[in-house]
Order: sequence, then C-alpha cells, then structure tokens
Amino acid sequence: MTQADRRDAELWRRCREIAEALPLPEPFEMPALAATLARMRGRPLELVPLPGWSRGPCGILASTDRADYIGYPSDTSVLHQQHILLHEVGHLLCGHTGTTALGSAASAALMPHLSGELIRRVLGRSAYSDHQEQEAELIASLVLQRARHRARTASAATGDPDGRVTRLGSVFGPAPRSNPAGHE
Repeated sequence: MTQADRRDAELWRRCREIAEALPLPEPFEMPALAATLARMRGRPLELVPLPGWSRGPCGILASTDRADYIGYPSDTSVLHQQHILLHEVGHLLCGHTGTTALGSAASAALMPHLSGELIRRVLGRSAYSDHQEQEAELIASLVLQRARHRARTASAATGDPDGRVTRLGSVFGPAPRSNPAGHE
C-alpha cells in the first residue's frame, strides 16, 4: 500500500466515524440537525439563508464568542442547500480553521447585527487546505447518504416502496402540509 493509499484510507475512516457518530433527526431536516449540533456543542448554531448568494462562495462558516453561523444560498435546490450546509458542518465537526477575512458585503449579509471585530473565525471554501476540503466534502456526502438510506427504508414501510416521493422531497423540499382549519 502506498503512502497516498494509506492517507486516503485514513481520510475515509475518519470521515466515516464522524458521519456515523452524528445523530440524525427524524425526519432529516437541517434546522433540527442544527438544534442537535447546538445541544451537543453547548453553543448556538444558526443557519442563515443568503438570497442571491449562489454566485458567491457556496457556504460560509463564521464563529463568534457567542455562536456559530452557517450561511448558505437560498436560491438553489433543497438537496444542494443540504449538501452545502453539511459541508460546513463537516468543517465545524473536524475543528477546521480558516484564514479568510470576510468581506464587508458578506459580513453584512451573514451577520448584519454583528461587528467585524466580534467575528473570530470565518471559513469559506477558499480558506481551507485541500485535505480539509476533502474531509468536509466527504462528511457531507456520507451524512446525506445515511439520511437518504434511512428515508428510503422509511418510505418502503409507509407505502412509497420505490422512494419517488422521498427523492422528490429531497430535491424540492417536503410537500406542503395541509392546514385542516384552512388558515395560513
């Protein structure tokens, strides 16, 4: 086995351990996962939708003394949003640190109520080493795979044996819940 093969095997082992240890909410929804992570870490984790952000970096992880913030583009599919959010969660779980300073426009969009001096860590995709990016990307993929496998199993038990409704929901979001009272 070459040194590169050993590095790859170690990367997969570490990421699989992290992804498998992450408790997944049922149903799998990012706000519920963020609440679980906040409880586990003992500090708030806020998900911040960023309209019009799809032309910028995919996601941003910013930490302050008070909380962690993950910014993500709101103008993309639910599946893409989940992957972006889980990528940033991967950085958080791995303890990655970046060196990128957040520009004023990004800072205003992500945390309009915070001054730049309060932000102690901001991580965007260009701030990490290739190894850190690989870890975060692999963790995101493994967590999504776990969530989708569990959803397929649940779909089969609830009358959606081929998982079509589940797959559509993972791309476009869950079907709107009907309000029996007819109110919004």
